[in-house]
Amino acid sequence: MRALFTLGGQHLQRLVQEIALGYAWIMLVPSWRAGLLFGALTFMHPSAGALGLAGAISAWYAAHLAGATTSERPVCVFNGILSGLFIAHVWTAGIGVIALVVMGGVFSGWLSVVLGRLAWSQVGMPILSLPFAFVAMMTMAAGNSLSTLQYVPYIAPPELFEPAVDQFFQAFSKLYFIAHPYAGILLILVLLVFSRYYLLLAMVGYCAARLWMQLLGAAPEHLAATGWDSNAILAALLVGGLFATPSFITATLAVLAAVFAAWLSLALGRIFSFAELSAFSVPFVLAAWLVLYAGIRNNSIAHRFNMQHPDFPERSHERSAIARARVGSPGSVPLALPFMGVWTVSQGFSGEHTHRGLWRHALDFIVVKDGKSFTNRGNRLEDFYCFNLPVLSPAYGQVWYVVNEVPDNAPGKINVAFNWGNLVLIRLADGKFVLVAHLKQYSAQVYAGMWVKPGDLIGYCGNSGRSPQPHIHMHLQLNAELGSPTAPFHLSSIMVSLPGETPRYELAVVPPEGSLLTNTAEGHVRPFNLLAGRGLRYSTVRNAEQQIDWTLHCEVDELGRLVLVSSHGGRCFAESTWAVFSCYERDAVSDPLLDIWLLSCGFTPCSAQVEHWVDYCIPSKLIPHSMARLLSFFAWPWTSFARSHVDRHWDADAQGWRQKAQHRQFVSGITVQTDALITPMLGCNYISAKVGANRYIMQATSAFQKPDVGVPAWETPLKLSTTLA
Repeated sequence: MRALFTLGGQHLQRLVQEIALGYAWIMLVPSWRAGLLFGALTFMHPSAGALGLAGAISAWYAAHLAGATTSERPVCVFNGILSGLFIAHVWTAGIGVIALVVMGGVFSGWLSVVLGRLAWSQVGMPILSLPFAFVAMMTMAAGNSLSTLQYVPYIAPPELFEPAVDQFFQAFSKLYFIAHPYAGILLILVLLVFSRYYLLLAMVGYCAARLWMQLLGAAPEHLAATGWDSNAILAALLVGGLFATPSFITATLAVLAAVFAAWLSLALGRIFSFAELSAFSVPFVLAAWLVLYAGIRNNSIAHRFNMQHPDFPERSHERSAIARARVGSPGSVPLALPFMGVWTVSQGFSGEHTHRGLWRHALDFIVVKDGKSFTNRGNRLEDFYCFNLPVLSPAYGQVWYVVNEVPDNAPGKINVAFNWGNLVLIRLADGKFVLVAHLKQYSAQVYAGMWVKPGDLIGYCGNSGRSPQPHIHMHLQLNAELGSPTAPFHLSSIMVSLPGETPRYELAVVPPEGSLLTNTAEGHVRPFNLLAGRGLRYSTVRNAEQQIDWTLHCEVDELGRLVLVSSHGGRCFAESTWAVFSCYERDAVSDPLLDIWLLSCGFTPCSAQVEHWVDYCIPSKLIPHSMARLLSFFAWPWTSFARSHVDRHWDADAQGWRQKAQHRQFVSGITVQTDALITPMLGCNYISAKVGANRYIMQATSAFQKPDVGVPAWETPLKLSTTLA
C-alpha cells in the first residue's frame, strides 16, 4: 500500500511540475516555478483559468499515451493550455465548451508529439506553438457549426498609460488571452525575477517591430487583430534568449526575428481574414524558424546558439563564459605541446612570414637560450638547440600520412619543392587533421594507420622543407590534403610566460609570438575521486560552533555525466582529466558548504608543477555572502563572476598540497579566502574559509562507498589534519 502511495505521489508531482512548466513555456520561460505564478494569473477569470487547466491535463495525458518523453510533454501541455484559454476567450463556459476544450487539449497534445518529432528530425527546429495555431484555426472553423456555443462579449481593456505603453503590457497578457495591461504588468514583474535580459529583449523587439510597421505605413485597423506585438516579442525572446548566448549578434538576430514576425502577422492576417480565421502564433513560429535555421547553419555564429539546451540567457552566458575559459573558444580544438622542456613561439597565428591567409592558424616552435637559437656560429644543424630533440604527438588520433625521406637543409637554406618537409599527419575524431612538420630525415617513429595519444614519440626535430632553421611547425587543417586551409586550435594545460616573467598556468591559450612554453606533467592533485558512489564525510564548524556532519558523493546521471551531490541536496557536474579537475553548472539548491567546497577545489590543475594560477570564471553566486549574490543576480553581467588567485605548495608536515585562494567579486570587492589541503589518493581533506566576519572549517572524517548492485557499502575513518586546525 505504501508503495502505491509513493508511486501516486510521484505521478502527481510530475504532473504538477510539467503542467506548471507548460504555463511557463507559453512565455518561453524554462522554470516550472514561474509557471505556477503564470498559471495562477489565468484565474483572474476563474472559468477561463479552469478551462485552460482542463486543456493542460487533457494534453498531458494525450501526450503520455502517445509516448511523449519528459522534455516533450511540457510542450504538449502548453499547446493544450493555449487551446483551452483560447476557447474560453471566444465562447461562454458550458458543457459544449468543456467538451471542446477536452477535444482541443487531446488533439493539440497528440499533434505536438507527432509534428514535434517530424520538425526536429527533418529541419532541427522545435515545433513551438504551431499545434495550438492549427487547433485554434480548426476550432474557429467548426465553431460556427456548433449551435450550443455562445460568444463572449468583447470588453475593451482600460487605458492606463500612453497607447504604445498599454499595447506593450497587453502584448504580454494576450499570450494568456487576458488582454489587460494590469495582467501584463504582473507577468513582466514575474519575468523580472527570473530574467532581466528577457525583458530587455522583449522591449527592443517590440520597439523595433512597432517602428518598422510605422515606417511601412501599416494601417492600424489592419494591425489590430493580427497579434503582431505578441508575435514580435515571442520571436525576440526565442531567438535572442531561450536558444542563444547573449551577444550583440544574437540580439541583432532577435530584432530581425521580431521584425519578421510583425511583417508576417500583417501579411498572414490579411490572407487568413478572407477565411474568417486568424494567424495566431504562426508568424512567430515562421520568423523564429527562418532566423534560427540560418543562424545554426552559419559556421561563424552557430556556436552562439544552444538548440539542445534551451535556458535563461543569464545561465547560457555563464555556461558559455566558463566553457571559453575551460575548453577554449567555440570551434577551437585543444592540442597538447609537441615537445618537452621550454620552447619559444617563433611565429604565431597570423605571423608575418608564412602564417597568413588560409594558413594563419599555425604555430612554430624553437629553443632559445640567451636570446639565440644556436650555439657557436650556427653554421651546422647540430649547433641549433632544438635540432634532434624529440617531437611528441599533440593529440589522440590515427596517423594518416607520413613523409620521412626529405633531406635536412643546411642552416639558412630552404626546400620549396617539398614545402612541409618530413611530416606526420594525424586524423582526429572530429575529422580534422593535425600536421607536425619539418622533422629530421628518417626520424619518424610512427607509420600510417598507427594510433597515437598526446606525449607519444612521433619523430625528431629537423630542418626539412621550407625551413631556414630547425623548428617544429604545427597546425590544424580541415582535410587530409597537404596545404588545405587551417582551422582554429589552442594549446591545453601549459605553463606560459614572456621573457623575464614568472610562468603562469593556462588551461586553454593561443600563445603570442615570443612566448615561452612548458608542458605540465600529468599529476595526481585531485580533490575528489570521481567514482560512482564514492564520497567523503566532513565535520563542519561555523564561527566556532559545531555543525552537523556534511557529505559529498559522486553519482552518474541518465546522460552518463558525473554529478557531485551533497547531503543538503546541492548538485553540480564534475569532470576529471589528465590536466584538470573541474566542476560546473551548480544547481539552485541552497548549500553554503558545497559553495565553499567548490570555491576551494572546484577548479584544480592536476599537475604538481602548477603552483599559481588565475581563474576569471568562478560564478559569484558561489560566494556565501548575501550582498554578493544579490549583485550577481541584479547587476548581471558585470558581477556574474569572481576573479580567483590561487597559490599551491607541498606541505611536508601535512603530507598534502596546500591550496590557498582569494576570490574577489568584480565591482563590489567582496572577497572570500579559502585554504584547502589536498592529500594524495584521498582528495580534499580540510578546508578553511573566511567570508567577511564568518569563518568556516570543514574537516574530512571518513571516506565511504554507497552500496550498489554487487558493490557493498563501506566507510573508513580518516586521520584528522590537526596541524591545520
